[in-house]
Amino acid sequence: MILSVGCALDYQVLSPTAHFTFNVLANTDAHQRLLDESLTFTPEVVPEKVSTSKGNRVVRAEAPAGPFEVRYAAEVEVTRPVLPAEVKADNPGRLPLTVLTYLLPSRYCESDRFAQLAWELFGQTENRAEQVREICRWLDANLTYAIGSTDGRTSAWEVWQGRKGVCRDYSHLAIAFCRALNIPARYIGGYAAGLDPMNFHACFEAYLGGQWYLFDPTDQIPPDEIVIIARGRDATNAALTTIFGKVQMTPVRVTTAKILPPPAQAAG
Repeated sequence: MILSVGCALDYQVLSPTAHFTFNVLANTDAHQRLLDESLTFTPEVVPEKVSTSKGNRVVRAEAPAGPFEVRYAAEVEVTRPVLPAEVKADNPGRLPLTVLTYLLPSRYCESDRFAQLAWELFGQTENRAEQVREICRWLDANLTYAIGSTDGRTSAWEVWQGRKGVCRDYSHLAIAFCRALNIPARYIGGYAAGLDPMNFHACFEAYLGGQWYLFDPTDQIPPDEIVIIARGRDATNAALTTIFGKVQMTPVRVTTAKILPPPAQAAG
């Protein structure tokens, strides 16, 4: 699947200068190939592109007082691995150290509070793939997708108690359940085709049988129609923009669309 993605960010810098860190660039890995990309700033600035400890591609820039516009566009080829019908449990003691951290509780995914509950809800099978699928089905059946019902401080435990939220909250709760079952899981921020209303999207990856698999716990978007921007232990590691300075912002505009192959030409 080839996807066209992009965003428009508009600011009014009210202080003499402001420092921005943008985390909106499409990631690159074995399952996500960057075909084309453009990033522009108005007024022009000299950006610094760096990679975080989680492998996220971020851009830092300093903007002067006044209007500041950011435009990003990319074409990305996505080829996600297919989840097997059955996956046996990984031995936690043999997990790579880079994966082991995704078993631990984090700011928004208090997996230690779900230890007994997760096994009661999803421990009837030893099939790890089915456990993650069961988690997603449980979220779909028991949570209400409600824009404005939570905020940037809401944690997985609070979502469990309130039974409502948005994609960020669904993902945090799914991650907490997975970690409580000793399944490594990490937060994903990205672009997703077909969202209504269109916006950035949160989902998660689970480590099963030595490989990461992508899941959308809101059950809206197939994995191969999601372009990953950022990975992290939770949303803390995937903030789209970090700003230092006095700044006003207008609503973000996000675009994501499938690029369909041209129709086959009839034989002449």
